Amino acid sequence: MPTPLGSAPSVNRLGSAAFRNASSFVDGRLVISPYQFGGKGDGLQDDTGAIRAAVARFREIMLASTAQTAPVALVFSGGRWRHTDTIDITKIVGWNWQIEGGKFLGECTGKPMFDLCGSRGYQMQGVGFVGDRDNRPRCAWQAARLDESQFCDNVAFADCSSVGYFSDTVFHAYGQETANHHHCSWYNYDHEARVGIIEGFSANPFTSEFGTVIEGATSNINIALTGVTDLRYLPAGDQFKITGVTNAANAVFTLPGHEFQAGDQCVFAYVEGMPDLSTSIANILSVTATTITTDINTTTLGTYGGGGVAIRRQTKSPLYIARAEGVNIDDIYTVAYGKPQIELGFPDVTAPRMDMISGRNVLFEGSGNQHNVFVDNDLVPVADLLGFEMTTYNANATESLLGCGNNAVSVYAPDIRAFDMKWDAPLVDGPVAGANQWAMYGAKIVYPTLALTRYDVMEDFNGDITQVSDGESFTINKTSL
Repeated sequence: MPTPLGSAPSVNRLGSAAFRNASSFVDGRLVISPYQFGGKGDGLQDDTGAIRAAVARFREIMLASTAQTAPVALVFSGGRWRHTDTIDITKIVGWNWQIEGGKFLGECTGKPMFDLCGSRGYQMQGVGFVGDRDNRPRCAWQAARLDESQFCDNVAFADCSSVGYFSDTVFHAYGQETANHHHCSWYNYDHEARVGIIEGFSANPFTSEFGTVIEGATSNINIALTGVTDLRYLPAGDQFKITGVTNAANAVFTLPGHEFQAGDQCVFAYVEGMPDLSTSIANILSVTATTITTDINTTTLGTYGGGGVAIRRQTKSPLYIARAEGVNIDDIYTVAYGKPQIELGFPDVTAPRMDMISGRNVLFEGSGNQHNVFVDNDLVPVADLLGFEMTTYNANATESLLGCGNNAVSVYAPDIRAFDMKWDAPLVDGPVAGANQWAMYGAKIVYPTLALTRYDVMEDFNGDITQVSDGESFTINKTSL
């Protein structure tokens, strides 16, 4: 008679040192864990050496595997792994190898917590990154092609997360191919940093201690952020409760315990009686211990009714995408304060285009967002978006859903649908110095009203527009002015 699973004898595949409490399991898997190498996983001991030893042993096993598949998994479950230097996970090439579990407490100032450059074929499952405020890492993880290993593709991040402070970005993927982030929560508390960088050009250069990162233009294709992947600037420690607002040409806000200085910028949220404050970006002119004086004119914004917060304005958009082909950001949730949530960059003057950018069911939140998507086209005469999709039901842009720099943007086959826009912002921003910057070809647009699409001030527009206000549709074939 088979032995019931509940009373089966314990099976410890790696001996009592493999886990903190000599855990047993019956699934037959073999794992490599820092517990085997003296790691405590208590969040107190510096476990850098133990983590590195576990990865080194895993690397040896992978190199010895002729099938290029991992006979063991690299498992950190059950631990809070404090480390003070980068974990080298570079140049491991295989298929479907695993990095699982655990929370990593990064105290590696100016360095990545994980360096994944030159590695391919892995899945990271349930891994959490915490960036230390006083010893903040450059990023939670970085991946790029190396001169020594032209790979960083076929990878997946599932149910991974970050919190805390990262001085450049949470993740930086340069020249990655076929990568998927599914149901991940990437948060950064640093107002001068990004949340994610996906680029096929070294517009944001970085180095690896363990190899030579390539430079310039490279392939950056087939990237997906799905399953309600969450990308946020979270102003932890940089938001302060409002207890009073004056009606004045230079409004004074009472903020007990604030940390602002003259010259800072801030935005506002949840202010009762003055909802339009959420559209403002304030320059702070002077401060006292409990107040800030701003350049915001509140004389026509209503009377303060209580509540609200002042939030330090971030200096960069959370998500940056450049020189990409086939980026799927469907089903994402992204939060920004004072900057567009998504920036599309064109740093490579030899290839001023991006192909197939899809963002269906995108949730935008925050305040002081002049645009939700910004095209940084200042380096190229015309930035081409070849296939662009965007669907949202909560756009909160105050000036336009799509904004751009000083030069032209041509959008081919755009499919844009916006419902329930918070501030009824136009689809695109207006001409700069009399120049009509936007052109759209083969468009399918669903927008609150025809007028808000601003098709009439675009350089070219042809396609169909349906206005949500009454369902009426228009076919437009507008030639150059």
